[in-house]
Amino acid sequence: MKKTQHIHKYERTEVGRKGWVIYRCMLPNCPHFINEALIVGRISLCHGVCDGAVLYSQDDLNQKLKKPMCEHCRMLRKQQKEEISRIA
Repeated sequence: MKKTQHIHKYERTEVGRKGWVIYRCMLPNCPHFINEALIVGRISLCHGVCDGAVLYSQDDLNQKLKKPMCEHCRMLRKQQKEEISRIA
């Protein structure tokens, strides 16, 4: 398989009996994964609607987000939840 250059789309995953936390790339044909301790400062694609870039920070790790999103997509999601709560 030919190696391709791309920005990874990381997702938080627990593996093994002890529940080790790793971040693996969710793009097709990409076997890349990285330890939780090494993810800070890495760039990932957004899991929201924009597919923009997200820079991992220590705050993202503390929140234990499974699929990180950029600020724009977070605001959109928050607005959608507020609209749904007004209707209900």
